[in-house]
Amino acid sequence: MKKSLTKKEILRKQSDLKRIFASGKSFKCRGAKILFLPNFLIYNRFAVTLVRKYGNSVERNYSKRILREIYRTQKELISAPYDVVIVLYPGDYSFQDRYEQFNKLLRRANLV
Repeated sequence: MKKSLTKKEILRKQSDLKRIFASGKSFKCRGAKILFLPNFLIYNRFAVTLVRKYGNSVERNYSKRILREIYRTQKELISAPYDVVIVLYPGDYSFQDRYEQFNKLLRRANLV
């Protein structure tokens, strides 16, 4: 499996995201929430979303970039095939905090 995050591994279609938000399983922890749903592919797909009023554009882009990097380094540990969406909540979270949140959510969802 490639270490990079390829285009086919990114959830982009609004219909896919609506399907996950409507009927996906979810687990929460402080600062983040995971939603996931099995897909019929041989690989996982991933998306990051933020709640409304999540700071300015610099903070939003930085938070999404951090989480995409964490997913990219951890993606071979996630059991396939799932569509995974992470919802981030505002707060003063460091890279290490987001890393721990991501791993906690994966364990709670039994995706590891």
